[in-house]
Amino acid sequence: MEERRKYIRRQADRDLLQRYNALIQRVQQLEAMLKGEENHELRHRKRRIIRHTCHVKIGMPIGFMSDRDDVWHVDQLNIKGRLLDLSNDGCAVFTHQQFNIDQQLNLIIEVSGGRTIRAVGTVRWTKHIPEKGGYASGIKFLKINRNDIDVLNSYLDELDRTIGL
Repeated sequence: MEERRKYIRRQADRDLLQRYNALIQRVQQLEAMLKGEENHELRHRKRRIIRHTCHVKIGMPIGFMSDRDDVWHVDQLNIKGRLLDLSNDGCAVFTHQQFNIDQQLNLIIEVSGGRTIRAVGTVRWTKHIPEKGGYASGIKFLKINRNDIDVLNSYLDELDRTIGL
């Protein structure tokens, strides 16, 4: 019985130490943020509500069979949408078109200064918004080239400066 109590106490001590270390690490992160020393990636991972009008063109690949052959033709249906949220990892868009979970989409996001960001993404979630007559969808970026990543980071930095972060 005494051995069991010692084991439980040791485990409780380990758990407390783990929580303490996590708390110390979080305090250090917050202090760095207050000093303005937070890194680029950490700054963009913070959730924030920013409404800045951006339009997005969504290419939805579609396939269809011609005649009686087993030949598939792939085309793209272009859909217009409005950007709701944007981060390094993905975006949320509002469209009148419903998407399926795991559906792959080609995105062209128009940001300020006539710049565009091209990316391929996959739908992670979708939500019907009847009062607006459309759908909000979360899209995770799968493919985005280096130049578009630079444009994205530049745009997010610009937004940070605009709102004073």
